[in-house]
Amino acid sequence: MNKILFPILETAIKESLTGYESKRESNSLGALYINNEYEENLMTIYDDADNILNKVQLPDNQFSNFTQTLRQVLNQAVKDKLFEKDYIVKPFTVNLIDKDFIVIDELLFLDDDALKTNDFTWKSIERDLDSFIANLLK
Repeated sequence: MNKILFPILETAIKESLTGYESKRESNSLGALYINNEYEENLMTIYDDADNILNKVQLPDNQFSNFTQTLRQVLNQAVKDKLFEKDYIVKPFTVNLIDKDFIVIDELLFLDDDALKTNDFTWKSIERDLDSFIANLLK
């Protein structure tokens, strides 16, 4: 985690949601899109209608662990129930995009009715089931 970027990114996410809430034209937000222009040290956050919610100038040379730090900021936002607003609809995602709005990485996926898992989760479940079956057959 980048300790310099964490508070900057955290503030940017909070300001983006506050800005959306105060200026919203629709009653629902289903995604945030984050573009990080490394050459310009600029991060831009968009809503799901491609409207700019926030532009943040980032400190020079502070891009180590950017994606990991952003994920930690988003996880903290989930713990703080930042995405539990009446205008946020599920499933809700936060995506890292390039300048052409192509999704590079899905950073956060929230849905009340579904659980999205990764390879690590499946391997862990598989190990637990194998162990359970082995003990059951003894």
